[in-house]
Amino acid sequence: MNLVKIQSLEKSNILNIRWSPNNLCNFKCEYCFPGSNAGDFRSPSNVDTVISNFRHMFDQYQTKLGKTKFHLHIGGGEPTVWRDLDKFILEIKKSHDVYITIISNGSRTLRWWQQHGHLIDNAQLSHHVKEGNIDHMIEVADTLYSLNKKVTVYVLMDPTRWLDCVSAIEYMKVSSTYSWSILTKEVLGYMPYTSSQKEFLSKEVKRNPSLIWVLKNYKLLLDGSIKIFESIAWFKDKILPMIATPNTYVNRGWTDFRGWNCNIGLDSVYIGWDGVIQGSCGQSLFDQRYNILDEEFVNKFNPDFKPAICQIKWCVCILETHLTKSLSQGNVGSTGTIIPIADDRINRL
Repeated sequence: MNLVKIQSLEKSNILNIRWSPNNLCNFKCEYCFPGSNAGDFRSPSNVDTVISNFRHMFDQYQTKLGKTKFHLHIGGGEPTVWRDLDKFILEIKKSHDVYITIISNGSRTLRWWQQHGHLIDNAQLSHHVKEGNIDHMIEVADTLYSLNKKVTVYVLMDPTRWLDCVSAIEYMKVSSTYSWSILTKEVLGYMPYTSSQKEFLSKEVKRNPSLIWVLKNYKLLLDGSIKIFESIAWFKDKILPMIATPNTYVNRGWTDFRGWNCNIGLDSVYIGWDGVIQGSCGQSLFDQRYNILDEEFVNKFNPDFKPAICQIKWCVCILETHLTKSLSQGNVGSTGTIIPIADDRINRL
C-alpha cells in the first residue's frame, strides 16, 4: 500500500511538547539510543529561567496558533532525578493548562512516587527485563493508578531476551492490583526480530485500562488528553483509509517522509538535552534555532510559524510519525506520488 497522507486526530488547540531535561540515567540498557544515558547533560540549574521561558513559548503558540492546552511529555535520560522537577511542574500549571506526562523507568523509590504522583497526569513507564525490577514496577504503576492517573507500562521487547519479555507481560497481568495499560515497544536498530516476533509486536496493546477507570475519566477522552487512535492514514488508488495508533507507521515501515509538508513545529516540538527546540530527528522548525535554556529566550522567541518540509529519511519518533502531513506540490517522497497539500489544520476530524 502506498501511503500519501496522514491526518492527525489531535485537537487543533493542543500543542505537544517533548522535553528531555537531562541524559542522566541509572540504567545502562544495551539497546538504548546513543547518548541518552551518557550523563554529559545535567538537569537545569536555572529553574526559574526555564519556567519563564516555557510560559513565553506557550504564550506565543496561544496568540499565533490558538493553542490553549499544552501536553508536555518530560523524558530523559531519567527525568525523575531532576531535583526541581516538582517546582517546575507546579509553576507552569499555575499559568497555563498543562497536561504532564512523565516518561520514566519507574526506578525511583515507591515513597518518591507516593509524594510526587499527584503532580503527574500521565505516567509512561518503561520496563526493561534486564535492568528493571518487575515487582517494583508493578507497585509504582498500582500507586499511580490508585491516584487516578493514566498509567501505561511499556515492555521493551529485547529480541535477545524475548521469552523473558513475554513472561513479564503475563506476570504483570496476574500480579497487579489494578488494570493499567500494558503495551509492547519495539527496540529499534539493535537486533532483528523473527517473523513471529514481528507479528506479536504488530498488536502492541496487551491490556487496556479497566472500564471503571475509563468511565471515571471520560472528560479526558472528550478534551483530547487521552486518545484511542492518533491519526488516519490515507493511501492512493482509492484504498480505504486506516485509523492508526502511534506505532502503526513504525511497525509497518511507513516512515520515509522526505519532501512531505509536515505540521511539526505547529502541533509538536521536541526539546533535547541541550535545550534546542527542533524535531526529535534534528529537523529544523523555524527561521533560526531557539534554546529553551537561553537567558534571553523571552526576548528572542518570536517565530513565523509554518509547516516544515521534511528532510529526514526515517521518521521513527512515535509522536511525530502521526502528525498531519502530505506531499508538497512538486515534491516526491517514498511513495513516488505527487499530491497537493491540503489545509489539514481546518479539515481535521
